[in-house]
Amino acid sequence: MTVTLKLQRVAKADPERGWVPAEFYDMVADGNVVGTIQLRLGNTAYLRLYGGHVGYRVEPEYRGCGYASEALTELRSIARSHGFEEIWITCTPENIASYRTLEKAGATYEGTIAVPNDSDLYARGDLHMRRYRLIV
Repeated sequence: MTVTLKLQRVAKADPERGWVPAEFYDMVADGNVVGTIQLRLGNTAYLRLYGGHVGYRVEPEYRGCGYASEALTELRSIARSHGFEEIWITCTPENIASYRTLEKAGATYEGTIAVPNDSDLYARGDLHMRRYRLIV
């Protein structure tokens, strides 16, 4: 299995919302777009603690095949090219598939913390986040 990343779009920062610029990539395997992954191009305390530098989603019909962990491996060199030495990735404690993906990709679990009640994450019901660090 080989996953390649194809740049889909670049999003500008939204300072009013506290959002940094981000690059969005399609995860491509065997000619199919199996999901998306994004790299947030900032290094704020909020990203390191709660939001994470990376977000990803695998389409339901392609889940369980290891595509997300392969995409994280591919994303490491991109992150390095942007000056990152490490990236932080977070997920909810209930998202077992996500933290298994992170562990498979070589990320280390750094703890679970409460989300601030004035954040977008809290507003959508994510009260705690598991934090993982991935050396790039």
